[in-house]
Amino acid sequence: MKRALTVFGSFALILAAVSCTMGAVISAFWFTVDPLILFLFWAVAALVVSVATSFWRAKGTLILLVPALALMLWWLPEIVEGGKWMVHFISSEYSQWLFVPVLFPGAAASEYEQTLFFAFFGVFLSVLLSVSICLRRSAFLTILFTVPIVFLTFVIIFNQADSIFLAGLLAVYLALLFSGAVFPDSFRKRGLAVFPALAAALLLMGAAYITAPPDRYNREDFVNSIDFYFRNFAARTGIMRIKGGVGWPSIFNDAWSFNTDNVAIAEAGTREIMNYGLLEVVSSHAGSFYLRGYAMEHFNGSRWINNTDGILSQDDFLALSVPAVIAGVYGSSDPGNAVSIVSMTLERTGDASKGINYFPYYTYPSTWGAPDQFAFYYVRDGIISLYETIPPEDLPAVSISSQLGLEAYGEHVQSRETYLQIRGSTAEGLRRIAQEAGIDSGASREKIAEQVAEFFSSFGRYTLTPLTAPEDEDFALYFLQTSRQGYCIHYATAATLMLRALGVPARFTSGFVVSVSHNEVNLPVVLTDGNAHSWVEVYFNEYGWLPFEVTPPSDGFGAPDGRPLPVPGYTPPGFDAYDPDWPDDNRNEPGALQPGGTGAPGQPVADDPSDRSGLPLAALIAIAVVAALFIRVLLARLYRKKSFAQADTNAAIISAWRYISRLNRGYRSDQPPKPIEELALKARFSQHTMTEAERSRVVVYAQTVSADAYGKASLLRKLWVRCILGL
Repeated sequence: MKRALTVFGSFALILAAVSCTMGAVISAFWFTVDPLILFLFWAVAALVVSVATSFWRAKGTLILLVPALALMLWWLPEIVEGGKWMVHFISSEYSQWLFVPVLFPGAAASEYEQTLFFAFFGVFLSVLLSVSICLRRSAFLTILFTVPIVFLTFVIIFNQADSIFLAGLLAVYLALLFSGAVFPDSFRKRGLAVFPALAAALLLMGAAYITAPPDRYNREDFVNSIDFYFRNFAARTGIMRIKGGVGWPSIFNDAWSFNTDNVAIAEAGTREIMNYGLLEVVSSHAGSFYLRGYAMEHFNGSRWINNTDGILSQDDFLALSVPAVIAGVYGSSDPGNAVSIVSMTLERTGDASKGINYFPYYTYPSTWGAPDQFAFYYVRDGIISLYETIPPEDLPAVSISSQLGLEAYGEHVQSRETYLQIRGSTAEGLRRIAQEAGIDSGASREKIAEQVAEFFSSFGRYTLTPLTAPEDEDFALYFLQTSRQGYCIHYATAATLMLRALGVPARFTSGFVVSVSHNEVNLPVVLTDGNAHSWVEVYFNEYGWLPFEVTPPSDGFGAPDGRPLPVPGYTPPGFDAYDPDWPDDNRNEPGALQPGGTGAPGQPVADDPSDRSGLPLAALIAIAVVAALFIRVLLARLYRKKSFAQADTNAAIISAWRYISRLNRGYRSDQPPKPIEELALKARFSQHTMTEAERSRVVVYAQTVSADAYGKASLLRKLWVRCILGL
């Protein structure tokens, strides 16, 4: 029974260590694998090595290498391809900020090949861990085998492992430390102590979780500051390749402006929010509104270079006003529905952008001639769903766009030279990615647009500090396959190109997002550079140009379900236009857009240095480790005291002798006196019951040696022997 428990404890620790180590790498670099197959491989490997080492010790570990190598040879081509892709991917990440060569350029691997590579990587890691866990019960060796692999995931801040895997590894380390501290002299008992030690580790981590729950972490702020100083130091010393990229938009000579001729997406790096006041908006209604600025047409693989709004034709204006006409038809057919008319004025205070006339969506065609004064419809739902609710008898016989004579404009939009322009290699790659994501390329235009928006709204990681794309990489494919992080312009560009690859006319659009609370109705609301945002416009023959939000929410706030932006009219959480109990300080409510934030729904606001309410994850882990080491020293000391004072004097002398031997290995090379050694041999091999005086002589010598060795050791030596070895 004891052996079975020991085997099961070893199996649990090996499986947890392998799963968490491999899971950290996979989650940090977004490798595509089949988790079920991986878990089955690793579980079988952990069970087999646990049983083999329990019965045959080290020989069992060596015997297992033969079938493992045979299976690896069977799948060797697939494993090699998966390994090449992993090395290429990771070296590509590091090469962007260190002088590291990109290995295996052009490597690619399917999900099956990646899964096989990580499966066998985990199998061989299980064999290594059988030495540290089954044969040695050593926390140090376990850390030595796993931590270097996990360190691959810390490309400072840009690649972060899922914290659940790091917590699992920490639990394994603590369990091995605790079991070694409770039974330092008994290998078998350390094996049986795995379960209570693991429970103690989980209790300690649970207490840390209660003390500082995850929703109070400011990890990215903490790591960002470390990243900043590290990069500056590395740049000065010449060991790091720094490519800061361009911010979006930009401030030159204190003049803030959009670049409407050349938007360098691939070169967009850290975006700094300066909180410059740019626009003042006065609205007659509360809500969240998108102010359209300009749209771009041609993308050359790294940047948008054609501003479609440079000279808007009459047809362009009509195509943008079709949704407003639909909203008007809808309101007249059902006056009791939630369609309101909003009045808004805009005043430029710091925006130096040229050739841009900002206006809200669903604006009356008749207000185009009144600069900076608009009347528009406030629609609760999207135009498409709104149009579908109009009673058939109220629908015109010919579509509104046809009545406006937009057939020729629709053909113009549908041509390759305008809003379907995309490079052939990019289109091919994007169609493959869309297919893998389950986007139906044969569906209606509305359905495709919704699916693409839904895909991007949950894709990757939103960050204001993304890496710039390498010069020889196609931006869209690099963003979707490698970096998987960025802010609104990255998401809007990739989504626009994917829509074009699927035959849907689309264009990259920029402007501002403004949120008006009840307390701000009819009062000036200041928009800063933090309110600048980008999204996608899609052309529909029936509805004209409709905006779609594609940037993922990072704060629980964004357009719902990837639907077309119901702009204006979608009132996000915290902005209920009809709530009479609106709080005074509404823009500090969860989900609200704040001046100085990114200005886009669901994106993090600018850092407030006064808000440091939670411990960073790194500090929390450090506290847990220090507490675990302290507990280990305390438990080891209590165990020694108990074993030296036990009723069986022979066993007490044997325990003291073992302690002396471990001290000599850890601290000193002196041999114990002959009389002490003779007493230990007598206690171990004779039938004589040792006296209290003999026990006292050996115990006092052990305590004297310990005090002498500890007093002479260096600080690092003391920490190593006391905290790690438990002496």
